[in-house]
Amino acid sequence: MGQSSSKKPTQDTTVTAGSTPSEFPTTPHGTLMYGELSRACTVTFGNLDADLHKHLLDETAAFTCAEGRMVELGFAKCVDYPSLPDHVYYEGYFHSSRDSRPVESLNPRNGRPFNKPPAPKALRAMYIAFREKNKAILSEMARKILELPQATLLPRECHLEEQYETQEVDPRKIIADMFSPEGSAGEILCGDLAIQVHCGTGVDYDHLAWHRDSINSMFHFATSIRGKRDLYSSLSHHPENSKQQIFVDRLQTPNIYISSPAFFRHAVSYPEKSWEDRTIAIQARFLLTRELLNTLARVSNDFKTQVSHIVAEALCKGFALPSFKEVIEVEETLGDYDGPLKVDENYLDGIKNHFY
Repeated sequence: MGQSSSKKPTQDTTVTAGSTPSEFPTTPHGTLMYGELSRACTVTFGNLDADLHKHLLDETAAFTCAEGRMVELGFAKCVDYPSLPDHVYYEGYFHSSRDSRPVESLNPRNGRPFNKPPAPKALRAMYIAFREKNKAILSEMARKILELPQATLLPRECHLEEQYETQEVDPRKIIADMFSPEGSAGEILCGDLAIQVHCGTGVDYDHLAWHRDSINSMFHFATSIRGKRDLYSSLSHHPENSKQQIFVDRLQTPNIYISSPAFFRHAVSYPEKSWEDRTIAIQARFLLTRELLNTLARVSNDFKTQVSHIVAEALCKGFALPSFKEVIEVEETLGDYDGPLKVDENYLDGIKNHFY
């Protein structure tokens, strides 16, 4: 997940005296919880269809290849745990649109626009099928966002380009459009895929990188492809409770969860593993352009809190996962991409941690 802050929990994250990671309770699934600033959060949990999971493994080279092929397949070696020099971490960025060509989006490592290549067809098909299967609930969410009290954006920053100064926008319409299956923004929900690969030295509880994702993770679909990892979340059962509790999900193949990690602090631990037994997870977020990100940066905290309740309530109802058959039907309609995947040498220049 995108990291944006310090390595340790904030002071409002409390742990019962004597607690160890093995004693933390499991995150309540499908239950209305609360993160920072009284923002509503729900973690919904499930599993990929077994045949679908096998198909994703078989059809995605990066899930089974030798380490030496990762760069040519569009991945870069990252350093998120500098105190653990033998921890190995690769990350690759792809889109899940029907378009079989690269689309302009942002590099999460430095915030620069770049042409994000399409994910392999099987992966793209899964997220397209997910969006199609959940059209009704996504449309309902968009409608509820439009019905929120009228809101305005915060004042523009002086450094923003002139093109963003020419027109005022309604944040209700902007965010509703992001969720709407018929929205003009296109296929951006779960449109940005970050495939993360971890092995080598493990990341234990003492080395957790606590963080809160940016706004592109107000709807976030995470999939366990290989191996295990533990997701720690700082949440409360009550919106006014500033003392939050740590919960944990012991994730393994083929678990999935959908949540809003933009609204609560969390961290992930990884076991020590060889390359052959590596952990692979996909983080699917909103696919953002620079213009859209700049607009979302001007949305008030109060309005984000209102949106968080709509998202959390929808997650309590649950989302349907696509079947293997449904994914195959979509996959057969998609074109191939034969272009380059290898990233530029300056891929990690600039900000070394996640930008959004």
